Amino acid sequence: MVGVAIAIAIFFTTLVPLYLYMSTLYNLYSNELNYRRIRDIDRATESLEIAIEGTIIPFPSTSNQIRLVLKNTSPLMIRVQRIWAMDVEEAAPIGGDPCIQTPIDVSPGWNTSVRVDQCLTNFTGRAQFIAVTERGRLFASTPVLIIGGRLASGLYPYTLTVSIINMKRGNQYTILISPQGDADIQPRSITYKATASNENISLSFGATAGTFHVYLLENGGLIGPGRLIAPSTNPAEVTLPDYWNVVFILSRTEITPQTIDLEIIAPSRVLEGESFSFDITLSLPAQAGEGVGINHAAIQNSITLSGDYEPRTLICIQLGDTLTPGSTTIALRCNLNAADLRSNNPGSITITIPALSSAGTGKESGLAYPSDSDSTSITVRPQRRG
Repeated sequence: MVGVAIAIAIFFTTLVPLYLYMSTLYNLYSNELNYRRIRDIDRATESLEIAIEGTIIPFPSTSNQIRLVLKNTSPLMIRVQRIWAMDVEEAAPIGGDPCIQTPIDVSPGWNTSVRVDQCLTNFTGRAQFIAVTERGRLFASTPVLIIGGRLASGLYPYTLTVSIINMKRGNQYTILISPQGDADIQPRSITYKATASNENISLSFGATAGTFHVYLLENGGLIGPGRLIAPSTNPAEVTLPDYWNVVFILSRTEITPQTIDLEIIAPSRVLEGESFSFDITLSLPAQAGEGVGINHAAIQNSITLSGDYEPRTLICIQLGDTLTPGSTTIALRCNLNAADLRSNNPGSITITIPALSSAGTGKESGLAYPSDSDSTSITVRPQRRG
């Protein structure tokens, strides 16, 4: 009986603490499970709508205010921890910091407005705003077009077209538009570099109704009446929506290739066996309408040597690169050795360059400039020592 009593005591002494321990663990597990279930339900219940609105600041200010309107359509309090501005094309954040520094609480059924234009300074492209809540949900706005940090989507119902006719190759043309009064336009300026002479372009700008002054600059300077055929004034004034197009017609640049004068300058006599140098010079007539780039390879490859001598390697270095109208420059400086003559009689070395169809290329027109219609040559006579 004593043994049975002791056994029963040991059994209950072990079972009761074990039961209490297991019950505690089960309660902890149930509470955590319920907490996570409730959190998942709350997380799934979150609903946040993000709208974008812009407030245009009148000219001459170059900035505007972009705000996000956060609308909580769920029955829960939503805490927004972060708001990121994302570049849609690059799928990367714009800048390195979020748009808000402190969390924002949005009560059920309420709207909250937050300014975010500081996240888009000088940005141009399609942007989307991502809001991250405390429960880990992500809510995104619709993508919008941003030009120079300004909201462009839906704000500019009209299009202003500016055309430039007869541009000059290599020059930079800048269109500057100054809105008058409450009018607004984006972008305010565009710069274009002409790739060919007499090239034409048309550029479009999003604008509101109103009056605008349109300036045309060439290489940073305002184009005057001497270069401008139409309109009669620069800047031109246009009023939307009555007129939507400005056409700047520049005087046409007629370029005709001129013949380049090619000359070989070399000593008439040299000592046999010694090296000597000769220059190839080019001259461009003053009536040429553009600068000319020198085709060094074409000139060097056309050089021929003849005479009673042992041929040696011809080495040339390039000097001048460009001819301006009325200028003369040394294009190539070549070195040659007056080698031993094949006979006892004094011989000669004749340097010849034939007429070239392309001794240079027009910087603006891209046209080929030929050299003299006849070949050019010069004779150098080596003298024996003693």
